[in-house]
Amino acid sequence: MRATNLVEVLNLFTCNKPLASKEELNTFFVERPQTPLHEMESYLRNTKERVKILFTGHKGSGKSTELNQLALHLDDQFFIVKFSITESLNFYDLNYIDILLVSMLKLLEKAIKEKVKINEGILEHLFNWLHHDITEEKVITSSDDIGLSGNISLFVIKMQGKLQQEAATRVTLRAKIEPRIAEFIDEINLTIPEIEEKTGKSVLIIVEDMDKVELDKASNLFFNHGRSLLSINSSIIYTFPVALRHSNDFPLIRNTFHNIFGLSNIKIFDRQGKEKIDAHKALKEAIIKRAEEHLFTEDAIKEAIQLSGGLMQELIRLIQDAALEAIVNKKEQIDVVGIHKAAAKSRRSYQRLLNPDQYNVLRRINEDEEKKAINEEVFRACLHNLSLLEYQNDEVWVDVHPIVKPLL
Repeated sequence: MRATNLVEVLNLFTCNKPLASKEELNTFFVERPQTPLHEMESYLRNTKERVKILFTGHKGSGKSTELNQLALHLDDQFFIVKFSITESLNFYDLNYIDILLVSMLKLLEKAIKEKVKINEGILEHLFNWLHHDITEEKVITSSDDIGLSGNISLFVIKMQGKLQQEAATRVTLRAKIEPRIAEFIDEINLTIPEIEEKTGKSVLIIVEDMDKVELDKASNLFFNHGRSLLSINSSIIYTFPVALRHSNDFPLIRNTFHNIFGLSNIKIFDRQGKEKIDAHKALKEAIIKRAEEHLFTEDAIKEAIQLSGGLMQELIRLIQDAALEAIVNKKEQIDVVGIHKAAAKSRRSYQRLLNPDQYNVLRRINEDEEKKAINEEVFRACLHNLSLLEYQNDEVWVDVHPIVKPLL
């Protein structure tokens, strides 16, 4: 599966596709320095509570791949329901009720797919509540032909599509569910013990891409509706925007969760600018696992790693764009020129994005030897748009994205 030519590099280095399957993880996954995975796995396996966890990290830092690896490790002990809000809901019109509803639908979908024998009475009661009381959806013309499970499967498919695509449906469902939110949560929680008893596994729900939501919307979801999001009686992991860890609301948000784990950005350099050998080694291994080393000049890999700032998605994008440049110019290898052109392309995106206030914050951080975080809205916006990258030793520090620095 490793790329042996530049066309294969172009297709294998896709920045918006995390490693997902067992085969991909076994083939391409590289354990990063200071990974939180082992600690998260141990915590979930050994705690007796149904824990609620925040998982933070930059957009594009590799959280989805890490969570896929975690799910693979925990599959023997947990009935895992994992979904992305960007794939299951409308990213720009997101409400806490939508998240709870999709959590329920995904839980039912997986239980039916894996033929979990949920008590017919509980299943019928849940279906009637959702189907008749809340959605009033007509599923099929002859329900007896496919049975209760078949009806629920069709209902789940239909409702997920409507939630994602139809604004009117979202508004109607929210209006119906919100006054009955306690009843709705009770309906979800009736199903979970059934699944756990029949499978011998604890339910774990993983909700991805919450970190990609606009900061004000994410703050509203976690600050104003955090307790509702945590009311499902199972263990839950929510991804969380790294920028909101620097907000005044975060201590209150943090107190509603059992634990928080952070996927620290990979430190290419320390705070004083000294190169981190272990980070370079890990990122080079991630590249070489995907493509044969002869496809790169000696300096191209090092330059791509340094310009990425340790952000995995940026590294993948740089290599993909440099591979395209090499193909267009009929080169046999990805070289430093190609990496620099790819970086310039990314830099132009930041140039269009950044405003004068953000430039001022970036200059302040760039000139600060301590690289200290700032409790300001503009600072948080820079973290969220990735022009600033957060790192961690014994304490948290930040630095300007290497690709952005020439703009200063």
